[in-house]
Amino acid sequence: MHLRSVIICSYLMVAYWASSHFPSLEMVFYPTLGAFSFLFLQRMDKFNDIKRIIIGAIIAVTIGNLFYLIDSGAVSFFATAIVTISLIQYFKWNAAPILAVSLIPYFAHPVSMWTLPVAVIVSLLGLLLPLWMIAKFEGLSKGSLNMGLLRGKAVESQQEG
Repeated sequence: MHLRSVIICSYLMVAYWASSHFPSLEMVFYPTLGAFSFLFLQRMDKFNDIKRIIIGAIIAVTIGNLFYLIDSGAVSFFATAIVTISLIQYFKWNAAPILAVSLIPYFAHPVSMWTLPVAVIVSLLGLLLPLWMIAKFEGLSKGSLNMGLLRGKAVESQQEG
């Protein structure tokens, strides 16, 4: 688990660095990305859940952005929250960061309809890369460990025979 944490934190660091150094990538990092990272780390073996959560986050941030662009007031904020919570319950997304990401427009104040949804898509799909790397590395480690164990058993059986 320690290696997983280092890799995910490295991804978050790169996303933060890129968003603070390149104005066009300003929206790629948002604090909720950390919550998604931890959630995905916990569910690495359930890729279908991760896909559903990513889809839910994209839908939620798009709804939040749309409501924000219609009106940036408290009623629109309430509508975003209630619609997002309803969707989370209906689709059983079971991921609190989805609600948080839907409310980002009210704090980030995007000027374009698609800036924030595209940033969320890019950052969450980008998060799949370190998760894939972790899975491959752990698979290699287990594979080499299993091969070593098999070789050891083969040597033992030859010595016995």
